[in-house]
Amino acid sequence: MGFNLNAQTISGTVKNADQEVLAYAAIGIKNSQNGAITNENGDYQLELPQDSDSQITFSASGYQDKTVSPNDLKLNPNIILEYKTTLIANIDIVAKAMKQKQVGQKSKPFLTFSKMFDQNIPTVEQGNIFPIYQKTKLKSYNFHIIPSSRYQEITLKLNIYKVKNDLPEQSLLEENIIYKTSTTGWQNIDLSKYRLVFNQLDKIAITLQLVDYKPLENGDFVFGISAKKTLSKDLLFRYQSQGHWETFDGSFIANINIKYVKTKTEKEIPEAKSDPENDLKTSQLIAFYQHREKAGKTEFGKSKNGKFIDLSDAKIYYEEYGKGEPLLLLHGNNGSISDFYRQISFFSKHYRVIAIDTRGQGRSTDLTTDDYSYNQFAADLYKIIQNLNLDKVNIVGWSDGGNTGLTFNLKHPELVNKLVTIGANLNPSGVDENLIKTFQQQLAENTGNPRLIRLMLNHPDIKTNELANLRNPVLVIAGSNDVIRPEHTQLIHESIKNSELAIIPDASHYVPFEQPEKLNETILNFLKK
Repeated sequence: MGFNLNAQTISGTVKNADQEVLAYAAIGIKNSQNGAITNENGDYQLELPQDSDSQITFSASGYQDKTVSPNDLKLNPNIILEYKTTLIANIDIVAKAMKQKQVGQKSKPFLTFSKMFDQNIPTVEQGNIFPIYQKTKLKSYNFHIIPSSRYQEITLKLNIYKVKNDLPEQSLLEENIIYKTSTTGWQNIDLSKYRLVFNQLDKIAITLQLVDYKPLENGDFVFGISAKKTLSKDLLFRYQSQGHWETFDGSFIANINIKYVKTKTEKEIPEAKSDPENDLKTSQLIAFYQHREKAGKTEFGKSKNGKFIDLSDAKIYYEEYGKGEPLLLLHGNNGSISDFYRQISFFSKHYRVIAIDTRGQGRSTDLTTDDYSYNQFAADLYKIIQNLNLDKVNIVGWSDGGNTGLTFNLKHPELVNKLVTIGANLNPSGVDENLIKTFQQQLAENTGNPRLIRLMLNHPDIKTNELANLRNPVLVIAGSNDVIRPEHTQLIHESIKNSELAIIPDASHYVPFEQPEKLNETILNFLKK
């Protein structure tokens, strides 16, 4: 532990009554993030704030907790823990043949995220809740380490808890369960040698702690466990043994193998299944990432002829293709010019295509730190048009680009010939509520670009009476399975007097990827009128 002016570091050893050292014993302070864990020799270092009078609790599997005051610990930092009686009584379940089952997540789905561990905080626990039967024997625990993890070897401590009010309450272990690995991917912890027979429980919580590690020779260290989004808050986290448990939407990619006896009144627990990956939204996202990969292999977005426009607080990157009337392409949130890889070649045969990377995205830079807004993006677009000496332009905007296009059209109608929006919205209420929840969760977990996420959660704010002032032709496009609500797309169309509506069948929010031929022809017919 580190040392600071407001803290005192105490070092000591934890042993049992037989003077045997207790490896990986937990040390925690209630209502604090401060904690420690003993090493394999039973030694510990605990950072104790000077202004704290909270009690320090020492705990280890198979032993009674011991709580001491800061003053007592300073006088004697060496702690003795007493054995405790067996937590789990003998259970006679041999009268009936035990069935076997795998519970949890059997395979790693295509779309996952990572729960990372910090090698400097071995007290952190992360895990999952699993349903079990009233009479259950735990045989093994299996989990998936992200392939990008980097280490020579890691040492993990597995913890199992009784669950109360959907939170871990009491340890169910009589001894440490320690697991070491030098590999990534699927891991199997054999629990058959441990006495893990549970009676009258319907759930257990299983967590992991990173208690030791050997880094690679270059010193890099990365360790995370694969997880997936779920509606239930099954992801568990706490800083140290006396800290508060936190829960998050999602679930570790993990499962347990059990033997059990089911009573007549118990509900059947589903067998662990592989994610079919064929539900509509998952298939759409898989296709999206595949297209993004293909787009990245094209010249678009990294052309040797690309140029920058200096806006003083940002440098905007753009590429030009073809000749004729200007046609500006505006990509979506966290996108880039290459997202239009199926459109640029097509439209450059008819127009002077100017594809733009939005501020802070693609190759464009951004020196500001304030939250993004479509008003800001529209102001950038105005400066770009002025810089390129364009009199009047056509605009095709996808998602965020569509929102920027609408905003710009309202502010500078004299500069717009025709506007095409793809999957645009007037305000966040027009977006599917499950997607909004995902954005909120990402913001809470600090994953992704917070400025871009807040942009989608807080903007735009376009009024329907403002749209009524538009006089130039507008084509409103959306996919039949778009995340923009159908009634919201219809509202945009109805609010603009001189507008047309096109719903692209068998398409989601990623229309330019999924239905490029249909989309391109629809837009071209509109522009050529």
